Amino acid sequence: MDAFAATRGPNSLIEGFAGTITTPVDANYPAARAIWNGQVDRRPAVIATCRDAGDVAAAVRFARREGLPVAVRGGGHHVAGHSLCDGGLVVDLSAMRGVAVDAAAAESDGNTSVLVDGGARLGDLDRATLGTGLLVPSGIVTDTGVGGLTLGGGVGWMMRRFGLTCDSLTAVEMIAADGTRLVADDRTDPELLWALRGGGGNFGVVTRFRFRTHRIAPAVVAGFVVYDRGHRAVLRRLFEYQIESPRSVTTIAFLRLAPPLPWMPPDVVGRPVIMLGVVATGDPEAAFAAVAPLRRLGTPCADTVAGRPFLGHQAAIDAANPKGRRYYWSSQYVATVSEELGERLLAHAHELSAPASLIALFQLGGATADPPVASCVPFRAASLPVTYGSQWVDPAEDDHHRAWTRAAVAELVPHGLGRGYVNFEGDRGTSAAAAFDAAAYARLRVVKRAYDPENVFHHNVNITPDGPESPDSERRLA
Repeated sequence: MDAFAATRGPNSLIEGFAGTITTPVDANYPAARAIWNGQVDRRPAVIATCRDAGDVAAAVRFARREGLPVAVRGGGHHVAGHSLCDGGLVVDLSAMRGVAVDAAAAESDGNTSVLVDGGARLGDLDRATLGTGLLVPSGIVTDTGVGGLTLGGGVGWMMRRFGLTCDSLTAVEMIAADGTRLVADDRTDPELLWALRGGGGNFGVVTRFRFRTHRIAPAVVAGFVVYDRGHRAVLRRLFEYQIESPRSVTTIAFLRLAPPLPWMPPDVVGRPVIMLGVVATGDPEAAFAAVAPLRRLGTPCADTVAGRPFLGHQAAIDAANPKGRRYYWSSQYVATVSEELGERLLAHAHELSAPASLIALFQLGGATADPPVASCVPFRAASLPVTYGSQWVDPAEDDHHRAWTRAAVAELVPHGLGRGYVNFEGDRGTSAAAAFDAAAYARLRVVKRAYDPENVFHHNVNITPDGPESPDSERRLA
């Protein structure tokens, strides 16, 4: 792969490219190829850091002409490391982080639009919108890329009130596999937009997203309630609460060992806890009343729930997901909760293979179950996606933690839908055939054939355009 570097002049490798090119001979190559998951160690031949859509088109055409595999990096945060490829070209959008609120381009319902470049992070989007009383529902770690989150669906703190991130997506600008530039919305190409809302990065490189925004007060009722004993009763009461909870409330429960946070009682640190995160919107008095039962599921050892700026709460767990640590995730959608499921989750929570690992229970329902737009997201009817997030430091432990996580999630399959969330799928090379029902997957393949018939964009949870599935396609996401 060094042959590319040996023959190029400064930035002359790709015709018509005005961004920055990095190859293995460059001093900054190690930093340029580093992504969030330190377990991923791949060596691309070319990293093309793009300034704009024209650079993206030039990079894609070059890769096609040279026969190079193509990976696309937005935030570089997908746990499977799809944003890197060995010996190929990385279309790097990390310099394209613009976010512009466009009050003049109102949506059909009168809501303000926001335009977001393909490499923007959640923090970029939040800072541009929340200060003006606007919101696009997003994820829970601010360094996550907006692009990957949206194309995979987008679960987060506001999803029960305003839906998934992709539910607010109204238009895209995209570079297709042949290097052409496309613009799609629900009027010009509703089928492509349907596929982009949950089908991942299979259809092209989205260089700009347009989102519908939602009005929200700067402050919400939010925080964490921690229970260090009575876990069985706490979890049962949590499940009961979630069935009847208003859509103004979203909970995410973390089953883990108590981390050494400033507000965590020192004698609890390192012990198994249920760390219940919650956000409630609307009138503050009503919001406090809505979350009051969550603060009485047992006797909490810590309770940080208060009125606070949502912008701050969005970053609350950033420090728990540092760049460069080794990660492996897997998930399972659960249709209905049960006492047996709770027992299994608690058993796993007391057997986590690494001290910083956790099990996350994302509450669905509310607006996630009745989206205002058409999408291919496969988990609308689920009760919650259960995600096992393993993280560790020592490379010698990789096989152990990955095997433990796979085995634990496999035990949830009898309680689930046999599918997991594509954004939380930690195995490289997995086919999307396991993530969607047969009708949706067949429809997605039609869109794939129209925009990427040669499967140029296959570094993802892949949708194959033609022919038999790969051997991995029969493996359920677990």
